[in-house]
Amino acid sequence: MTIIIIEDENELGMLMRNFLQKKLQPYTPSTILLYNTLQEGLASIRQIQPDWVFIDNNLPDGKGINEIENIKKVKTEVNKIKVVMMSAMTNLREEAFKKGVDYFLNKPISFSEVENILHQNGSIPKIL
Repeated sequence: MTIIIIEDENELGMLMRNFLQKKLQPYTPSTILLYNTLQEGLASIRQIQPDWVFIDNNLPDGKGINEIENIKKVKTEVNKIKVVMMSAMTNLREEAFKKGVDYFLNKPISFSEVENILHQNGSIPKIL
Protein backbone atom coordinates (compact mmCIF):
# COMPACT_ATOMS: atom_id res chain seq x y z
CA MET A 1 0.00 0.00 0.00
CA THR A 2 1.24 3.47 -0.85
CA ILE A 3 0.07 6.60 0.97
CA ILE A 4 0.96 10.21 0.25
CA ILE A 5 0.45 12.84 2.93
CA ILE A 6 0.47 16.49 1.84
CA GLU A 7 0.67 18.57 5.01
CA ASP A 8 2.69 21.73 5.66
CA GLU A 9 2.54 21.43 9.45
CA ASN A 10 5.67 19.30 9.69
CA GLU A 11 4.95 17.93 13.18
CA LEU A 12 1.42 16.83 12.24
CA GLY A 13 2.67 15.28 9.01
CA MET A 14 5.32 13.27 10.84
CA LEU A 15 2.82 12.16 13.52
CA MET A 16 0.44 11.06 10.79
CA ARG A 17 3.15 9.17 8.91
CA ASN A 18 4.36 7.43 12.07
CA PHE A 19 0.81 6.51 13.08
CA LEU A 20 0.02 5.05 9.65
CA GLN A 21 3.28 3.09 9.57
CA LYS A 22 2.57 1.63 13.00
CA LYS A 23 -1.02 0.67 12.10
CA LEU A 24 -0.28 -0.77 8.65
CA GLN A 25 3.06 -2.51 9.25
CA PRO A 26 1.63 -5.72 10.75
CA TYR A 27 -0.88 -6.15 7.89
CA THR A 28 0.58 -4.92 4.63
CA PRO A 29 3.90 -3.67 3.25
CA SER A 30 3.51 0.10 3.08
CA THR A 31 5.25 3.14 1.70
CA ILE A 32 4.19 6.41 3.30
CA LEU A 33 5.55 9.61 1.81
CA LEU A 34 5.22 13.08 3.31
CA TYR A 35 5.28 16.34 1.33
CA ASN A 36 5.04 19.90 2.62
CA THR A 37 3.88 21.55 -0.61
CA LEU A 38 1.06 20.94 -3.04
CA GLN A 39 3.39 20.99 -6.05
CA GLU A 40 5.68 18.27 -4.66
CA GLY A 41 2.76 16.14 -3.53
CA LEU A 42 0.92 16.37 -6.86
CA ALA A 43 4.07 15.45 -8.81
CA SER A 44 4.51 12.40 -6.61
CA ILE A 45 0.83 11.40 -7.00
CA ARG A 46 1.16 11.44 -10.79
CA GLN A 47 4.38 9.43 -10.67
CA ILE A 48 3.60 6.92 -7.92
CA GLN A 49 -0.20 6.55 -8.22
CA PRO A 50 -0.77 5.88 -4.50
CA ASP A 51 -3.65 4.02 -2.91
CA TRP A 52 -4.40 6.88 -0.51
CA VAL A 53 -3.82 10.64 -0.36
CA PHE A 54 -4.25 12.60 2.87
CA ILE A 55 -4.27 16.28 1.90
CA ASP A 56 -4.43 19.49 3.90
CA ASN A 57 -6.37 22.40 2.45
CA ASN A 58 -4.22 25.41 3.34
CA LEU A 59 -0.80 24.77 1.84
CA PRO A 60 1.94 27.32 1.13
CA ASP A 61 1.48 27.02 -2.64
CA GLY A 62 -2.27 26.52 -2.99
CA LYS A 63 -5.51 25.02 -1.73
CA GLY A 64 -5.83 21.26 -1.49
CA ILE A 65 -9.56 21.42 -2.19
CA ASN A 66 -8.84 22.79 -5.67
CA GLU A 67 -6.84 19.65 -6.55
CA ILE A 68 -9.24 16.91 -5.44
CA GLU A 69 -10.74 16.41 -8.90
CA ASN A 70 -7.27 16.25 -10.49
CA ILE A 71 -6.10 13.69 -7.94
CA LYS A 72 -9.18 11.55 -8.53
CA LYS A 73 -8.45 11.57 -12.30
CA VAL A 74 -5.06 9.89 -11.80
CA LYS A 75 -5.54 6.33 -12.97
CA THR A 76 -4.12 3.47 -10.97
CA GLU A 77 -3.75 -0.10 -12.15
CA VAL A 78 -6.02 -1.59 -9.51
CA ASN A 79 -8.20 0.94 -7.68
CA LYS A 80 -9.11 4.56 -7.64
CA ILE A 81 -7.10 6.72 -5.28
CA LYS A 82 -8.87 7.31 -1.96
CA VAL A 83 -8.62 10.98 -0.97
CA VAL A 84 -8.91 12.25 2.60
CA MET A 85 -9.19 16.03 3.03
CA MET A 86 -7.89 17.39 6.35
CA SER A 87 -8.94 20.87 7.44
CA ALA A 88 -9.95 22.95 10.44
CA MET A 89 -12.38 24.72 8.10
CA THR A 90 -15.43 22.48 8.53
CA ASN A 91 -17.42 24.69 6.12
CA LEU A 92 -15.36 23.06 3.31
CA ARG A 93 -16.79 19.60 4.01
CA GLU A 94 -19.72 19.81 1.58
CA GLU A 95 -17.63 21.30 -1.23
CA ALA A 96 -14.92 18.68 -0.69
CA PHE A 97 -17.43 15.84 -1.06
CA LYS A 98 -18.89 17.45 -4.20
CA LYS A 99 -15.39 17.50 -5.68
CA GLY A 100 -14.96 13.79 -4.98
CA VAL A 101 -13.17 13.47 -1.65
CA ASP A 102 -13.78 10.11 0.01
CA TYR A 103 -13.39 11.28 3.61
CA PHE A 104 -13.08 14.58 5.47
CA LEU A 105 -11.11 14.82 8.72
CA ASN A 106 -11.59 17.81 10.98
CA LYS A 107 -8.47 19.29 12.49
CA PRO A 108 -7.26 18.66 15.08
CA ILE A 109 -6.96 15.17 13.64
CA SER A 110 -8.39 12.26 15.61
CA PHE A 111 -6.15 9.26 14.99
CA SER A 112 -8.97 6.93 15.99
CA GLU A 113 -10.93 8.43 13.07
CA VAL A 114 -8.00 7.71 10.75
CA GLU A 115 -7.92 4.14 12.04
CA ASN A 116 -11.68 3.79 11.42
CA ILE A 117 -11.28 5.00 7.84
CA LEU A 118 -8.57 2.42 7.19
CA HIS A 119 -10.69 -0.28 8.77
CA GLN A 120 -13.79 0.64 6.71
CA ASN A 121 -11.75 0.14 3.56
CA GLY A 122 -10.24 -3.17 4.60
CA SER A 123 -6.73 -1.76 4.96
CA ILE A 124 -6.52 -2.95 8.58
CA PRO A 125 -8.68 -5.24 10.68
CA LYS A 126 -10.83 -3.73 13.42
CA ILE A 127 -8.92 -3.73 16.68
CA LEU A 128 -11.10 -3.82 19.77
